[in-house]
Amino acid sequence: MKVLHFDIISGIAGDMTMAALVQLGVPLQPLQEALSAMGLGGCQVFTSKVRTHGISALRFEVAGRDQEHGHRSYAEIRRLLDKAGLAAGARGRAEAMFSKLAEAEATVHDVSPEQVTFHEVGAIDSIADLLGCALALEALKPDRISSSFPVTGTGLTESQHGTLPIPAPATLEILKGVRLRTLEVEAELTTPTGAAILATQVQQFTATPDLVVRAVGYGAGTRELPGRPNVLRLLWGESVAESSEELLIEANLDDLSPALFEHLIDRLLENGALDVWLQPVIMKKSRPAVVVALLCAVEHASALETILFSESTTIGLRRQPVQRRKLERRSETVDTPYGPVRLKISGEGARIFTVAPEYEDCRARARERQVPLKDVYQAARAAWEQNPRRSKP
Repeated sequence: MKVLHFDIISGIAGDMTMAALVQLGVPLQPLQEALSAMGLGGCQVFTSKVRTHGISALRFEVAGRDQEHGHRSYAEIRRLLDKAGLAAGARGRAEAMFSKLAEAEATVHDVSPEQVTFHEVGAIDSIADLLGCALALEALKPDRISSSFPVTGTGLTESQHGTLPIPAPATLEILKGVRLRTLEVEAELTTPTGAAILATQVQQFTATPDLVVRAVGYGAGTRELPGRPNVLRLLWGESVAESSEELLIEANLDDLSPALFEHLIDRLLENGALDVWLQPVIMKKSRPAVVVALLCAVEHASALETILFSESTTIGLRRQPVQRRKLERRSETVDTPYGPVRLKISGEGARIFTVAPEYEDCRARARERQVPLKDVYQAARAAWEQNPRRSKP
């Protein structure tokens, strides 16, 4: 299984991500061609070598005049993507990132996504950052993308909306539900474009996974940070063969506030749980309770049990080895009348058992086109059924 891991050392932004992807070997030419097709051919993209705290890295830059001064509505961004001539996979990734940004800005400013006007994100360099990342990720086609927990700085930052606290409101909105780390650095370490990449492309936030590293890419930011390199590190490799033994861990909880369950589940999933679920039960003396259960690899059991003890009221756990039969899984993007949608496809050999449209993609397309969510689901399934070149898992 091919794995791409975001090792967030000092922060993440669109240009840092793009630079690190280029250092992994992704060419810039497809991005330049897409920009030309969008009518932005007067802008040139390139990378340069830099050294930060002894680490050799690449810096991604865009040269050329932005005729519209960087202010573009969300609708204008979508029209530009229509002209870019992107394959369905890259188009789906790009639309997911811009949609996430539009939804965040809409929430912060209490408007609809269609009313959002991007300022910094509407500039040509930010468009190139996200479009380039979409093309690069689709070229690499990792089976899984993971990331360390994003970091935030402190202080204030200047924007078109005036002086804003760090993290920026849009960044926080995008990363809702993701565990954040704070570095005592007065700078914007995770930008809205960096947050959008993480929120739409990463399947798991975790410490560095077990993998055989084949290549490393360093993308440099433009700011010099005191006492630390301002780089994003990408690890590219293959996952280590999964242990054949997995564990089922359970605990009965009859006195934990329901408000705390969401945090408990998030902590377990962030630290290696393969799945977590809750089941209502009746205990002795007819007391209602909840069984919290999780599946995990043996090597993660100790850390997850510590979380159960510290984040819940249980004083004991049950664990037992289990065997799982797992289907082969892959992702495929289809074009629908509402835009591109990713599908999760599961099967064995030539036999396909499940085709499930990606919920976040369907929700984004439904909001953009103001249509029922179920219509987008049905269109995605129909597009897959009508594709004569459907590949096997």
